[in-house]
Amino acid sequence: MRIGFDGTPLLGQRSGVGHYTGRLLTHLVQQHPEWEYLLFSNHPLASLEAELAQMRLVARQFISRFVWMQLMLPRIIRQAKPQLCHFPNNTAPLRASCPTVITIHDASLFLHSTYHPMSRLLALRLLLPHVARRATAVITVSHHARLDLMRILKLPAEKIHVIHEAAPDNFQPLEDRVQREKLRQHYRLPDKFILFVGTIEPRKNLTRLIRAVASLRRRGCGARLVLVGPNGWLLNGSLQKEIENLGLQDVVQNLGYVPQEDLPGIYSLATLFAFPSLYEGFGLPPLEAMACGTPVLTSRNSAMAEICGDAAYLVNPQDEAAITDGLATLLQDADLRAHLRQAGLARAKQYSWQQTARETAAVYQQALNGSHP
Repeated sequence: MRIGFDGTPLLGQRSGVGHYTGRLLTHLVQQHPEWEYLLFSNHPLASLEAELAQMRLVARQFISRFVWMQLMLPRIIRQAKPQLCHFPNNTAPLRASCPTVITIHDASLFLHSTYHPMSRLLALRLLLPHVARRATAVITVSHHARLDLMRILKLPAEKIHVIHEAAPDNFQPLEDRVQREKLRQHYRLPDKFILFVGTIEPRKNLTRLIRAVASLRRRGCGARLVLVGPNGWLLNGSLQKEIENLGLQDVVQNLGYVPQEDLPGIYSLATLFAFPSLYEGFGLPPLEAMACGTPVLTSRNSAMAEICGDAAYLVNPQDEAAITDGLATLLQDADLRAHLRQAGLARAKQYSWQQTARETAAVYQQALNGSHP
């Protein structure tokens, strides 16, 4: 099979969709080395995994992704003649000369428009309903997201296939004391701390998390907070101002973007992981934390409760007091942390990228056959 794949999520520092794209491709290549893979991108792709480096990169034009995808990529696809194209990042050309599969990670463009910059809303919100209806198949990453897409985009149930993500294969507890201490010293991490991992943007609800940490400090709890992740949009210094207004400059540590190879160790060093996001299509960081044996506090809304089940401490992300009380409970109750550690390790094992790739390949085959899984 010759598969065309939108490689633009692999550009630059990868966040959620970029990691999804890279890990899916890596495991597809491992499972189906006989297939031919064409990577489409409007810019050069560097630092690809070893498996992806063997793929054929097609069409590097230095223009905007939107213009390239809608005006140039259809012609490129006609010339390259793939049997099927997969678009893993919520959008695709309105016209394509072969069957198409699109991954739509959530419906936040429609349900929570304030979480997105205006440029993204203008480019995607009008196009997405048409693109989704024209696609041969739609993949999404949770049952919660599937219900949102059925309701918002008016898509038939049989067209949307839920295929879960997973923590990377190498995400596991770091037990080696020498490596732990080396990592702690490298990032100057405190002995005990609350960890957040994710893009620093409004929907991650970090303002409430920081205020919760301030409340813990007022209660006499010496909680420290470590933030890991690239800067997103709409920062405007507001988060740093909140930290300064609360007098938490020496309490909140922002590491910024951290190499993937260091993340399992940082998860393992954390006392607990806090992810009170307001909305997620899947919510991969809590599952990554569980795979590393870190107790998790996360939101009971959108997909987080579905993915984490009873292996995490769930709170209402809109309720600052609930976040504070949940953090306090986990920090003070070592038995509960130990229980969540074991439950989280077991929960994370229920998901794998091998399974994700197998189920995605099945969607490809059935899209080519004109049937549904």
